[in-house]
Amino acid sequence: MKRSFKFIIPLSLLVLFDLSAQSTSGYYQPLYYRMDDPFVFCTQGQDVRKNPMPCWKPMPPFTGAFMLMPYCRPPNPYGKDWTQDDTLSFAQYKAVCPKAIESGRWEGGGRPENTPIRH
Repeated sequence: MKRSFKFIIPLSLLVLFDLSAQSTSGYYQPLYYRMDDPFVFCTQGQDVRKNPMPCWKPMPPFTGAFMLMPYCRPPNPYGKDWTQDDTLSFAQYKAVCPKAIESGRWEGGGRPENTPIRH
């Protein structure tokens, strides 16, 4: 019985420490697009290599502003239907990107969608 307490107490302290560290780090939600890279996703939206005609695009200052593309419905009643990726990525964009409060600049080397690998 004493052995189990030796493991339970440090383990519970480790879990409590991990939860407290996560609560102070800000908002995070896993993204299904752009390899879970919020900077690239919020500034560029979907990867045009995977979806060459997305139905929405992010707009500056990249904190939730967006534009619906005129070749989709709505706004065009004769446009193409939204794909499942359009719908899911748009929902994630509206949930995640406004939490940024303000937009930052890319300070890394090369293009952000190519660092560390193309995504």
